[in-house]
Amino acid sequence: MKNKAKARYGNWISTNLMILVCNCLLLFLIVLLCLIVLTRGWLWIALVSVPTACILFLTAYLYLLRRAFSFEGGGMMGVIHQFLVDHLNWDGKGKLLEVGCGSAALTIRCAKKFKDAKCYGIDYWGAIWNYGQALCESNAKVEGVDERCFFSKGDANHLAFEDETFDAVVSNFVYHEVRNNPDKYSLIRETLRVLKKGGSFSLLDLFGQKSIYGDFPAFVETLKREGITKIHYLAYSEKRMPLPRWMKIPGILSGVGLIYGIK
Repeated sequence: MKNKAKARYGNWISTNLMILVCNCLLLFLIVLLCLIVLTRGWLWIALVSVPTACILFLTAYLYLLRRAFSFEGGGMMGVIHQFLVDHLNWDGKGKLLEVGCGSAALTIRCAKKFKDAKCYGIDYWGAIWNYGQALCESNAKVEGVDERCFFSKGDANHLAFEDETFDAVVSNFVYHEVRNNPDKYSLIRETLRVLKKGGSFSLLDLFGQKSIYGDFPAFVETLKREGITKIHYLAYSEKRMPLPRWMKIPGILSGVGLIYGIK
C-alpha cells in the first residue's frame, strides 16, 4: 500500500540560510584545526575559537527554530496561521485573497475552514524561498481543495485586481519582506483596496517594530478616519498565541501585531 502524498509547505527559516551558516561553521572549524596542528599560537586559536563557538550556537539555534516552525515538526507556523484565521470574522461566502501566499499553507487552511469559499493566493515567489505556483497548486491538490484554490504570481505593491474584488483578505508576515517599498502603509492600503466594503480582513506582521512601521497605532487611527468600518489592533500578538515561552523572547518573535475587522 502506497503512502498518501503529503503537502510540502517549506519553512520560515530558508534552506539557503542554513547552508550558508553551516558553510561558515565548517570554514572556521578548518581554520581552527589548522592553527592547532600547525602552530602553537594559542592567542590566535582563542581568537578563532570565539567566532567558531558563536557560529556553532547560531547553527543550533537556527536548527531549533526551523524544527519548531516546521509543519512536519513543531508546527508553530500553523499555530500562528490559526490565530490569524480565528480573528477573521467572515461567513465564508464569496472570495478570499491571501497576499503573499508562499507555499499556500494559509490559503489552504482558509479553504478548509470556509468550505463554500473560493480562495486566491498571490506571491512574488522570490528565489530565496524555493516556493512557486506549481508547489502551491500541488499542495492544494494533496489537501483536496484544488478546485477552490487559485494561485498566480503577483506584487503586493500593485495587486492585479479591481477595487472591491474580494469578500475577505488575509496576509501573514509579508509586508516587511517587500524590500522595494519602505512605505509599508501603502502595502496595507493596497490590500484593503481590493476588499469589498463590508468585507473582512485579518493581517499580521511586525507592526510593533517602529524601525519598520513607525507609529503604527496612529496609522490604525488614520484608517478609521479614512472609512474602515471596524478595525482592531492587537499589539504584541506573540504573547497572545499558544507558543512555547522561549519563542516569545526578543529576537525570535517580537513586535508582532494583528489588525482585523470590517472594511
